[in-house]
Amino acid sequence: MKIKTRLLFLFLLVSLLTVLLTGCGGKDPLLGKWEEPVSGVTMEFKKDGALVMGLHGTRFDMTYELQEPNVMIFKASTDGTIPDQKLTYRIEVDTLVLTVDGVETNFSRMK
Repeated sequence: MKIKTRLLFLFLLVSLLTVLLTGCGGKDPLLGKWEEPVSGVTMEFKKDGALVMGLHGTRFDMTYELQEPNVMIFKASTDGTIPDQKLTYRIEVDTLVLTVDGVETNFSRMK
């Protein structure tokens, strides 16, 4: 009986750890709100590919697309009247670094 109890306990422990680790690893660190501290420009990346940019109460809705490795494309129009903007990005803890034409801009995660 002790072996069955131990096996059951081990099975339950492994199952619980699997559920916990699966839940922790799925969040994309890009999602959420970011702010460029000098200009005050904000960006909110949403799970569905929506991007909201804002500055002093004005907001602009667009979409974004991620490509590997660390390439992001901003799509401001659906009909091509505004050209897509291709840039690279990386996340360092609570800092989002966007690079366009060799120029880096740092955004801080808003809490």
